[in-house]
Amino acid sequence: MVVTVEGVGDVEVAPGTPLDAILAAVRAPAAVWCGGVRLDGAHRAGRPPLVAGALLAPGPGPAPSPPAGPHLRVVAGPDAGATLVAHDGALVVGRDGAAPLADPALSRRHLVLGADGRVRDLGSRNGTVRERDGRSRRLGRVPRRLRPGDLVRAGGSVLRWVDPTATDDATAGTAAPARPATMLAGLAGAAAGAVALGAATGRWVIAVAMVGAPVAVAVAALARRRRGPAGVAPVGIEALAALPLPIAVEGTPERARAVVRAIVLARGAAAPPPLHEGWMRWLEDRLHDGDVRIVPPGVDAPSEAATVLDAGRGLMRRDGRTVPWELAAVAERTADVLARARASQQPADLPTVLRWADLPPPPHRADPDGGRAAGRRLVARLGVDADGPVDLDLDGDGPHVLVAGTTGAGKSALLETLVSALAHAHGPDRLGIALVDLKAGAGLGGCAALPHVRGLLTDLERASARRALLGLACELRERKRALSSAGVASWREWEDRPGAAAPARLLVVVDEFQELAALDPGFLPELARLAAQGRALGMHLVLATQRPAGAVSPAIRANVATVIALRAASASESQDLLGDAEAAALPAAVPGRAIVDSPHGRTTMQAALPLADPRPPVRPLGEPVPPSRPLAAAAAARWASAEAAAPLWLAPDPPDGPAPAGALGWLDLPEQRSRRPLAWDPRAGPLVVVGPRGSGRSGVLDAAAAAMPGAARLPADPREAARTLALAAAARPTALLIDDADIACTTLEPLLRGAAQALEDLARLVPLVLACGPGWGTRWASRSGLTVALGGLDRVEAALWGVPPALVGRPPEPGRGVAVTAAGAGECWIPRARAGPGRVLVRPLRCPADLAAGAIGVVGDEARALMLPRGGLRVVGPPGRARDHAVRVLAEAGAEPEAATRVAPGAGLVVVVEPTPMHVRELGIAATPGLADPSPPPGRVLVGRDGVYEAAQLRSVA
Repeated sequence: MVVTVEGVGDVEVAPGTPLDAILAAVRAPAAVWCGGVRLDGAHRAGRPPLVAGALLAPGPGPAPSPPAGPHLRVVAGPDAGATLVAHDGALVVGRDGAAPLADPALSRRHLVLGADGRVRDLGSRNGTVRERDGRSRRLGRVPRRLRPGDLVRAGGSVLRWVDPTATDDATAGTAAPARPATMLAGLAGAAAGAVALGAATGRWVIAVAMVGAPVAVAVAALARRRRGPAGVAPVGIEALAALPLPIAVEGTPERARAVVRAIVLARGAAAPPPLHEGWMRWLEDRLHDGDVRIVPPGVDAPSEAATVLDAGRGLMRRDGRTVPWELAAVAERTADVLARARASQQPADLPTVLRWADLPPPPHRADPDGGRAAGRRLVARLGVDADGPVDLDLDGDGPHVLVAGTTGAGKSALLETLVSALAHAHGPDRLGIALVDLKAGAGLGGCAALPHVRGLLTDLERASARRALLGLACELRERKRALSSAGVASWREWEDRPGAAAPARLLVVVDEFQELAALDPGFLPELARLAAQGRALGMHLVLATQRPAGAVSPAIRANVATVIALRAASASESQDLLGDAEAAALPAAVPGRAIVDSPHGRTTMQAALPLADPRPPVRPLGEPVPPSRPLAAAAAARWASAEAAAPLWLAPDPPDGPAPAGALGWLDLPEQRSRRPLAWDPRAGPLVVVGPRGSGRSGVLDAAAAAMPGAARLPADPREAARTLALAAAARPTALLIDDADIACTTLEPLLRGAAQALEDLARLVPLVLACGPGWGTRWASRSGLTVALGGLDRVEAALWGVPPALVGRPPEPGRGVAVTAAGAGECWIPRARAGPGRVLVRPLRCPADLAAGAIGVVGDEARALMLPRGGLRVVGPPGRARDHAVRVLAEAGAEPEAATRVAPGAGLVVVVEPTPMHVRELGIAATPGLADPSPPPGRVLVGRDGVYEAAQLRSVA
C-alpha cells in the first residue's frame, strides 16, 4: 500500500508495519496525525485510518476516507467535491466557518446543517432552496429534514444529501407510477360504471363527473411518467461520468482546469499530459490522449468533440443541442482529498506486488492420510489470500493442475514460482522436472538451470517435439516396469515403505498448452495417457494456457483436480474454467491476482513473484527496489552439490559455431541419438531446397555457397540470368545457385524458350543448387542428390518431396528442415553462413562514375570500357529517340557515325539500338541468349564486330 508522509512524499508500506517503523525509515518522527486522528506508534499499516492514500502529517488534516455517516456533498459550483459533515452539533455552511466553501455567491453564514440532517437558512442574501423529486421549496428559519438524494441550492453551489447508512425504503421518495395498462383498465371500469349510472337514472352530468376524476388522475400519472420515475437525477459532477468522449472544456485556463478535475474524478481516470496533475496518481484508470481538452476563450472547439462544456456560462453542447449545465469546478486541494479517499476504498486485503521471499515459511505439516510426516509430499507456497499464505499440495490438490490466464495476467511468473518453490523444497533425488515452454523460453527459461530439470522444450526447438514425446513415453514405460519390480501398486505406497528408496517424482510443466496440437498431434493423446496414469506412477502435470476453451481435452480435464485461474479474457473463458465469470472480473492492473479452485474450496490469492530476497517493508516511492536473486537461482544454489537428473531425451541443440568445412549444417537422427555433418555430394544429383517463403531457403543457399567455393549465383536480372545460363556450361563453376527457381524460370521464358528444360539440360554438366516453392518442379525430387525440405509444407507437399509422415507438420523456422537422400531422411539444422561473392559470370552493365576517358559506355559480360574508332560506325535502328541518343553519344566522343535502319552485308562495326528479341531477329542477327532484352533500358545497345555481338550500355549525355 502507498501512503504520503508530509515532507517526504509517497511511501510504499507493507501492511502490518507499525507506524514507528514507518516514520523511522523515512526520518519523519513527528508525522503522527492521519486526518483528524493522532496515531500511536504501534498502529499498524492497513488499519483505518492508516490505509492506502492516507496522509501522515505533524498536525490534523482532512480525513483520508469518505465519511461513513450522513453528509452534504457539493456536486456543483465553484467548490465542487467538498464534503460537509455535522459531527456533534450544527455546522454553519458559507464562506466562513469550520468548513468554508470557495463560492463568492454564498453569504458568509448562509445556512446551518444539524447533526440530525435538518437544514435551515440563516437569512442569506440569495436564499436556500431544497429540491426533492423535481419540486423546489425555499427554506426559511424553520429547520427542514433532508432525505437521501435531496439537493440544496445555496449561492452558486448545489449540495447533495448523502446517507450511506440509509436503507432502500428510506430513499424511496414516492411510489412508482402506475403502468399504462393498469390505468387503462381503471379508466375502462370507470367509464362502464358511468354509462350504467347515466342510463339508469338519466343524470348524465353526474356520469360525466364520475369519468372526469379518474381521467385527471391518469393524465397526471402519465405526465409524471413522461418526466421519468422519481429518484435521484445526476447533477453537476455526477453527470460527467456518462458524457460521451471526447470532451472539450471552454473557458479560462483556471476555470477549465477545475472542470477537468471534476471530469477526471467523475470517471475515476487520470488525464494524460499536459492536463495531468500530481493528485491523479491515486486513480487506477487512465484517459486516452484527446479524451479531454481545454479550449481557450475565442477558439472553436475541435470538431471531433462529442461534448462541449462552457465553463464560463454553464452550458453544454451535445448532439447538436445546447442545454444548461450545473457547473462543477473542483479545486486541486479538494481533488487530492477525493482521490485519496477513492484510493482508500480499494480492496487492501491483498498486496499488488509480492515476492516469494515475503511469504512466511510453511510450517511442518502432518500427513492427513496418517502414519508419516509429509516430507515426501510435493508442497509449494504460491502466494497469499485474505486468510494468509496459500499452498499448493500436488498430493492433496492434484495430481494435476491447470493454470489459465490471458496475456499480462502473470501466468509465466506464477509457473516459475511454482516450479522454483518445489525445486527449492525438494532435491533432484526427490523431484525431476520436464519443462515444455512454447514461448521461446521466456516463461520458464529461468528454471532451465535447475539441477532438477530433465528436459526443456521450447518453440525454438519444434523439431524436438517427437524427441520429447518419445522421452516421456519411455519414462512412462520405465516407471511401470520399476513399479512392477518393486511389487507395489502406486508410487505413494513405494515411498511409504520403510527403508525403500523410491525414484524421484516427475513434474511435467507445459506452458502455452494450446500450441501443443500444432506442435505435434501425438502430444495430446500421450499426455492424456500420462494424466490418467500419473498419480500411480509419481508423475504430475501442470498445464498452462492463455485460451482454456477447447485447449484441454476431456480425457485430461477429468484428471485435473485444481484450477488456478488468473484474469480471463472473457466471461465465457472464465465460465469454462470455474463455472462462472469471476475470473474475467479480476483487475487487469494487478498481474498475479488469481482464483484457486481446488478440492478443498475456492479462494482468491495474489501470486508471489519468483524472487528469493524480501522487499523492504518501507520504501519511498520512486526509489529503486533492492534487487533480488531469482528463486530458481536460489534453488539451484541450494542443491548445487546434488547430482543432476538424467535427461529424458537427447538435447536437440546443434553444436555451437558454423558447420564443418564442406558441410551445409547438421543432420539430426533422434532414433539413433546421433548427430553428424550434413554434406552434399554433387555427383549424386542437384541439391534442391524446397519450402514456402520465409522458411529460410536463401539461408540454405548461403550455406551451400560457403561450402562450395567457386560457386556462381544466377542473377536476378532476366537478361543477366539468361546470359549466365548460356555461359555456365563452358565456364563450369563448382555449382550454380538459383534462388526462387520457379520465379526465375517464369522471368526467363521471354528470353529463353523452355527455361525449365534448359535447367535440366544444364544439370548434366554443372552441379545445381535450386531453391523453390513446394508447388514447382516436384520432378526434381527423384533427380536430386539431396533435398532439404524446410518447415511449412503440408502433408501432400511433403509427401511429393519424399518427406516421411513422421517428420511432417513443423511450421516454418529458418534453418530447420528435413534432409532427404536416397539412403533415408532425418531432421537437419543449417546455420546461417556468410557466403562470399562467389564467381560472377555476367556483370551488370552500368556506367561507373570513373568511366575511362574516351569510353562511351561499358560492354560485354565483364562490363569493360567501350572504346570505338572514329570512323566506320553504323548506328542501326528505327528513327527515333534511341537512335538519336546513340548518334549523339558517338558524336560527342569524336566519332562520325552513320545512321541506318538495316545491317548492311559485310558491315564492320555496328551499334544496334533497342535490342529487343524481335528487333534482333528482324535484323537477321544471330544473337546468343542473354544479349537481347524484352525491355531494354535507355542507352542499351548491341555492339557487333564482324558479326559477333555483345551487349553494351552507352553513357548518358547532357
